[in-house]
Amino acid sequence: MNLGWFQVVMIRMVLVFIALMGAGCAMDADEEQAPKPMANNVESTDWALLGNSPDMQHHSDLTQINTETVSDLGLAWAIDLPTRDGLVGNPLISNGRIFQSGSQSQVFANDLKTGELLWTYEPLAGRPPSSFLETWLRSLNRGLALYEDLVIVGASDCRLVAIDQETGIEQWQVETCDSEQAYMISGAPRVGGGKVFIGNSCADMGLNRGHVDAVDAKTGKHLWRFYTVPGDPKEPQDSELYEMALKTWGEGWYESTRGCGSVWDAMVYDAELDQLIIGTGAPAPADPTKRGKDVGDELFTSAVVALDAQTGAYQWHFTQVPGNAWNYEPAVGLMLATLPMNGVDKRVVLSVPKNGFVYVLDAQTGGFISGRNYVPVNWAKGLDNETGRPIFDPAARYWEAADGEPTIILPSNAGAHDWTALAFDPESNVLFIPALTTPERRERTASGEYSYDHRHSTEGDPEWQAFGELIAWDPVSQSEIWRQRLALPYNGGALHTAGGVVFQGTAEGYLNAYDAISGEQLGSFAAGGAIRAAPSTVVADGIQYIVVPAGAPSTSAASAGLTDYSSTAESRSRPRLLAFALGGDAPAPAWAAQLTFPKPPVDRYPPEVAAMGETIYELAGCVACHGYGGQSVGGAAADLRMRLPVNLEYLKAVLGGLLAPRMPQVELDDASAEALYAYLVNTAWSAYEADGVN
Repeated sequence: MNLGWFQVVMIRMVLVFIALMGAGCAMDADEEQAPKPMANNVESTDWALLGNSPDMQHHSDLTQINTETVSDLGLAWAIDLPTRDGLVGNPLISNGRIFQSGSQSQVFANDLKTGELLWTYEPLAGRPPSSFLETWLRSLNRGLALYEDLVIVGASDCRLVAIDQETGIEQWQVETCDSEQAYMISGAPRVGGGKVFIGNSCADMGLNRGHVDAVDAKTGKHLWRFYTVPGDPKEPQDSELYEMALKTWGEGWYESTRGCGSVWDAMVYDAELDQLIIGTGAPAPADPTKRGKDVGDELFTSAVVALDAQTGAYQWHFTQVPGNAWNYEPAVGLMLATLPMNGVDKRVVLSVPKNGFVYVLDAQTGGFISGRNYVPVNWAKGLDNETGRPIFDPAARYWEAADGEPTIILPSNAGAHDWTALAFDPESNVLFIPALTTPERRERTASGEYSYDHRHSTEGDPEWQAFGELIAWDPVSQSEIWRQRLALPYNGGALHTAGGVVFQGTAEGYLNAYDAISGEQLGSFAAGGAIRAAPSTVVADGIQYIVVPAGAPSTSAASAGLTDYSSTAESRSRPRLLAFALGGDAPAPAWAAQLTFPKPPVDRYPPEVAAMGETIYELAGCVACHGYGGQSVGGAAADLRMRLPVNLEYLKAVLGGLLAPRMPQVELDDASAEALYAYLVNTAWSAYEADGVN
């Protein structure tokens, strides 16, 4: 996960209000005009696995929508879903039903051809959160899995729950981590070999020991667990494997951390070798001076690891960033492929982690084949050609900088690629990467902690800019084929089709179509809301549909914090599901209504006081939920420009725990609380005065 966000928020803690509300439909499904079927020799297909195959390639063999016909793409239907927080998981489709997960671990089932909502399931209903950490993290969910007639979702409270696809009735549940030990689930389960695999998150706090679990897909029976880091050095280790791993953590590490190394997202099941490939998170805390002395690789963090899918036994690992100090984790961006290497077809793992490099590894041995950066980076000068180990660049070693000396880091700890889906063309062996560039500024504060400025590009230095890209990359030659630049960094995942088209949604709320060979943009179709998920595509009754969720991306931690990097005012709309098809002519979905800002009830504060408050607002982690400048991305977190605390006394009461556990107690002295209030007041005044309605 995003280490900077979670460390700042969990250390400082500030306001978030999580509440579900019902939502109506964007349009009446019965009134929509269905597109006419077009010539196609496929009647119906499913998208039952994440990525449409065990290899996670996000590729479809469908060709009805292609480079010649995509200009005729139109909206078949759109429907708002009954949740306030946006949807970022990739939709799965089976037997004419679309399954989508959302905030609070909800599951929605919709009819593929009409969009009609068939049922919803709420695994957290009647289970109130016990802490602010649990309250906040309940808003995050990145998807689900299908197995035979089941929908399987990881609930944030550490349960894996299976639901009947037709009825929405729970079939089994099993606990796969301990929520009381600061574990939680936000990622999508994976299935393979009759098993369900699920990881978890430590919220980047280093409070627990990362692990991945396997359960029987039919019954939920727990089968095995693999820990990603060793246990207490004072106790006997689980096996010789962990005795070996323990030696790489140095001295004194267990006094400040339990290691973490979470498997919070990336997993891929290798059906050919019957193994599970996982990507592990970085060690926590991020600052390497606050972990062990004389450390090695801190196994098995920051690594791609292969496990026997039957037993969970260790097979091999490849460490990408030893001594990781930037949250550059391979817990995102894993895929399997068969590539021509030196005249031989070789089964490989493609890893596109946060650190800005593409790695090609031997799937059977974990051996390094090649690697190269696809975006500019300043933490490494390259990779060793033989070992794949990084050649470190001192430019990004912020912990070695003098007090008061800022360090600019590229990529930021959010990564050059995050959890959004990669896509792959298995015919031409081209990898499509949703990339982001967000220069980060770090500086040691008087407390000894570090400030994290993810918006350094907004400070006027033309050398550092923030933007997104869709990059077509040849993993065989490790070279660029083409790239398309996008205005905002946080966009959607990619989909490639045999029709020669690559689809990607944008932060501005459009589904873009590109020629897979040239990168030429072939179309841009309004979704009425920001898109972070990857589209899925199937055929029903001879009609090919492109299905994608859209709306305010508040189910993503980074998107919620970096509001103006992940959305626009217009694209912060209600969460919805959309289907596009050739000849679709449903009405365009509604954009978000323009905000009208009320006149603040108190006068402006002196600018110097508000400036102090801005620093407190950012260091306290308010930005993670409410966005910079109090500008919420939408969903359950209030826009503080519109919902200004009525007076300083009320703000102090909230900071004192009035709204716990929705809002934690935040210890600020009177002067700091007043400075924070001054910043909120002046921000509200600026919004009011800039509002053309007033």
